[in-house]
Amino acid sequence: PSCAVDSLGMGCRQPFRRGLALLCLGLCWVESARGEDAELKALLEKVAINKEVLACVSNSALISESGDHGMLRIWIDGVQRAGVKNYLVIAIDDQVAKTMERLGVPYWRKDPQATADKAASNHGISAMKFQLIKQFLVLGYSVLLSDVDILTLQDPFKHLHRDSDIEALSDGFDEQTAYGWDDVFDDPKMGWSRWAHSFHVFSLNSGLFWTAANEKGIALMDQITARLNREQAWDQAVFNEYVLKPSNPLYKSVQVTCRIMDLYLFMNSKTLFRTVRYEEKYANFKPVMVHVNYHPDKFQRLQSVWARYVEGDMHALDKYPVGSCFNAPDC
Repeated sequence: PSCAVDSLGMGCRQPFRRGLALLCLGLCWVESARGEDAELKALLEKVAINKEVLACVSNSALISESGDHGMLRIWIDGVQRAGVKNYLVIAIDDQVAKTMERLGVPYWRKDPQATADKAASNHGISAMKFQLIKQFLVLGYSVLLSDVDILTLQDPFKHLHRDSDIEALSDGFDEQTAYGWDDVFDDPKMGWSRWAHSFHVFSLNSGLFWTAANEKGIALMDQITARLNREQAWDQAVFNEYVLKPSNPLYKSVQVTCRIMDLYLFMNSKTLFRTVRYEEKYANFKPVMVHVNYHPDKFQRLQSVWARYVEGDMHALDKYPVGSCFNAPDC
């Protein structure tokens, strides 16, 4: 039978329908309290595979309005060519959202809360991504977060281990710097105990990391976001501090576990331009993802990485210096 109800069903005299309305209201309140985003939830239900998704954050500065030019276009082309189906773009302005609509690329339109670094610079935008990633995690979806200056050449989900809370690209350029080494500090005044050992490892790169959808991952995103809201800090330095620094009397870690990605499969641009392009054993090797993080001429180098690994031009990388100029450090 029909029943006149208000917007919450509270005017219904039938206990069953009133109970359903109260249940719905309660579930909506729980979702709101957890910070769940209904639009994102619906999108992830369509896009994600095995509760995982590859995502990047972009504004309109990284792609033309037509969508046929820019770093984001190269990012999309690489992802699609590698056969990755579970990907999306987090669009932080209307223009990039419209462009994704035109290209038929899955996207989530979201205005992130500005951090202490309010600039629309690479670092300013990068600092916002942790609050956005959290929205995926609370919905139960793990995220492979990728900066836009990355070319995907193989499906990265086939190369993840998923045995840790965080898997991240290293800024190291060989096995020692990427995976860590024993460093000995010499203090001659100590005599017999002059040699003190410490463990060193190059920073994790916050431009490419996978995070598990669990409580520790959520807590880490909250901790990083809170810090970046308080002070103008480099998000990568904060990311490393909260992932790697152990608890002590002055600091309580969220105690995430961490795996460093294979430095040749998930490759930074120093590794590529310093070593890999010169060594014969890598002539037929194809990385999974290449991050142009060490070089300011990102777009040009991304195009050349595409020419080398997609078009097969073995000399596409020859014209570039190892660093930012040929006479470094006098650039």
